[in-house]
Amino acid sequence: MEAEMQAFVDSLRHNLTAEDVVNLEACMNCKMCGEACAWYLVTGDEKLHPTHKTGLIRQIYRRYMTLEGQIGGALGLVPTPTLADLKENMQYFWACTACGRCTLACPSGISIRRIVRLARAAYADSGLSYANPTIRSIIENTDRRRHSFGLTAAQVLGRVGLFLRSEGLEAPVNVQNAEFLFVCPAAGNTKIPDYGIKLIKILNAAGVSYTISPYVIDTGTEIDHIAVHHKLSKQMLEDWEQEADRLGVQKILLVECGCDTRTLYAEASETLGRPFRYPIVSVDALMLDLIKQGRLPIEKTHLKVTLHDPCYATRLSGLGDLFRELLNLVTDNFIEMTPNREYNYCCNGGAGGMRLPENTATRRKISVLKANQIRATGADFVTSPCVVCTLSLEDTCQTYQLSPSGDRMALVLFEVVYAAMEPALAKLGELDRMRVPAVLRNRDHEFFIAHSVEGQMMRLMQQPDFPELLDWLEQDDIVKRFSKDHPQVYDDIRALREMVMNCENCD
Repeated sequence: MEAEMQAFVDSLRHNLTAEDVVNLEACMNCKMCGEACAWYLVTGDEKLHPTHKTGLIRQIYRRYMTLEGQIGGALGLVPTPTLADLKENMQYFWACTACGRCTLACPSGISIRRIVRLARAAYADSGLSYANPTIRSIIENTDRRRHSFGLTAAQVLGRVGLFLRSEGLEAPVNVQNAEFLFVCPAAGNTKIPDYGIKLIKILNAAGVSYTISPYVIDTGTEIDHIAVHHKLSKQMLEDWEQEADRLGVQKILLVECGCDTRTLYAEASETLGRPFRYPIVSVDALMLDLIKQGRLPIEKTHLKVTLHDPCYATRLSGLGDLFRELLNLVTDNFIEMTPNREYNYCCNGGAGGMRLPENTATRRKISVLKANQIRATGADFVTSPCVVCTLSLEDTCQTYQLSPSGDRMALVLFEVVYAAMEPALAKLGELDRMRVPAVLRNRDHEFFIAHSVEGQMMRLMQQPDFPELLDWLEQDDIVKRFSKDHPQVYDDIRALREMVMNCENCD
């Protein structure tokens, strides 16, 4: 047997549980799972049918992990999957979001998403998934920089710092003994850091005790759900815990990522071999509590909005009712899409659907189901508590012309909450509550500089590669998008550059 094939089989053997064996043995090949899978329903491509993927893994299991298969295979009576089969079929395990909707249609309740995850892990353990450049970059970036898009901590903090400075806001960094450790997934601080400022405003306005880490800049969602690299996933989870230990926080604040929700609520124990050591609080549950406690003033918005349930947060983690309770508090014009909750169609973007460019044409084709769902509501906006869902929904809205070109129709759920909070604060004359976080208020100058994003920016300015960071920011697409509403951001970059030059001249 080739080394890669042996490593693939060894990975399956190592990770298979008794429940997985039942999943593999119980399939009757009735193919009803295909009736729930958007990727198969729209394309009719048999290779995108869930059983095409599970069938290969079942063959490997029977051939190499059962006595019948080992004897029958040696006699040529049982099919023997080859390394070429693994390579040929690898693409189909990522033409899938592992959303779990197929299980709802399975008369045996088989977790097909679990088999897909086992296969992805085996592709990682055998090194075969490194042939895909995106998966390889996620693994290498996570290993090298602990950020799946390969950004440095300086780039993440520098960009957020630039946006906060442009709006006259602050966020806490490296504060000891705050209640929450706030860690943003790479997709959040890479693709929507400009939108994310609204979440910082909400936390500041409500007086939440939180801190950002200057070291942990990614949650590991892509290494866990796209690459399914268990060793690096474990290291990322341990990084969270060690940073929480160092900072002395009480809880982890789980921000906008459906896959992270599934990881922290359900799969971390399997990855770590023990329970995650810190309590997890989703930011949506926190915002709901803050509103109920009167700490976050709101005035219901009239936005005509529908909700997309993230598969990993609703179907796979059970938070659907929480999202509706929150939405019904902040808007008087919430419209359900059909089907919804666990039966909702996937956005087709999560767990690699959107991240792998080779999926783009198929993803957009099958998203006609989602476009039709949104269109039927007559809503002006669609919201989701997941950043990747929101990015995929926006692409779908543009592809199917549900909104004028360039106009945003998809909002992250915290943006709807923000739309209800800002007018309430304005009416109270308390807009300044958004500016400074609770843990930085009434602190002396020394503490403020040591623990603020502005202080982090000052430290970055002293680094020899700061001009390169400014060059990067000046060319950055997210900065360009931010500049549409904040044209002064380029003045801020120029001012920072002049400050550095003046300091150099002083030397």
